[in-house]
Amino acid sequence: MTARRLPAVIAVVGPTAVGKTPLAVALARRIGDAELVNADSRQVIRGLRVGTCAPTQAELGGQVCHLLDLRLPGERFTVADWAARALPLLDALAARSTTAILVGGTGLYVSAVIDGLALPGGAPDPELRRVRDARAETAAGLDGLADELRRRDPEGAAAVDLRNPRRVVRALELVDTLGSVAAARRRGPGRDVAMIGLDAPRPLHRQLIETRARRMLESGLLLAEVESALQCGVSPAALDAAGIGYREALAVLAEQATTEQAVDDLVRRTRRYAKAQRTWFRRDSRIRWQERGEAPVETLVDGVLDALHQDARPGE
Repeated sequence: MTARRLPAVIAVVGPTAVGKTPLAVALARRIGDAELVNADSRQVIRGLRVGTCAPTQAELGGQVCHLLDLRLPGERFTVADWAARALPLLDALAARSTTAILVGGTGLYVSAVIDGLALPGGAPDPELRRVRDARAETAAGLDGLADELRRRDPEGAAAVDLRNPRRVVRALELVDTLGSVAAARRRGPGRDVAMIGLDAPRPLHRQLIETRARRMLESGLLLAEVESALQCGVSPAALDAAGIGYREALAVLAEQATTEQAVDDLVRRTRRYAKAQRTWFRRDSRIRWQERGEAPVETLVDGVLDALHQDARPGE
């Protein structure tokens, strides 16, 4: 199968830690003329690659991956900011007949380019944002904002990383102006797109999550990354907001938790986040799901190409 017979955009989505990036890399290698486009809200953070699980050059194996390292830790960066970079990039790739493989587990990012986003017409209330931002700086305040979002928009809350202060505040702003997070989505211009979902049986997925958590913490790589970031002036709050894992690493460095306790906390929070991702993606009937087993995800490429061949059609 050549790239000409594939849709211009392929989205590889699903919960965290199932192997989306290795699958996307293997798919790009088989297609030949294809490039990856990151759709993970954590991997856009510059300098924090271990805890965000951003792909290394070795893991990419020479394949191009766009939209990594876009912002500094703690810098405000919205879905609209990401879409403003992603949409022209997809157009540029299409113009040179290069397949774009959108890969990531941030549902709003994926929806932003596949369906379009109807963002509020005016700027958010600056005073209300200031109050919410201040509340979100503490764990108790962030929990209160997350509870507010759950109460006002339960479905939207399931699609938001509730430990990320910026995303919680942004979601509440969408609820304020549009009534719900889902209302921010609209059908945009049709794109030649196909969606592949990757998942794993629950016992295997838990094992994959735990293996990754132990590798990050027991190797010392995540602790070293956090120490380096702190020395460079990144605040603990900005690190905590950068993704699951940084809070646990900070606790170990402060001798408030053992490595084993941190691993347990990291696994628990990652599983909860994965559940929210499943809730978001499983409701999209356009996604063709592939279930991985113990074997490397690269063995799924033939099945994915078959599914893409069957489903290659202009976006609805």
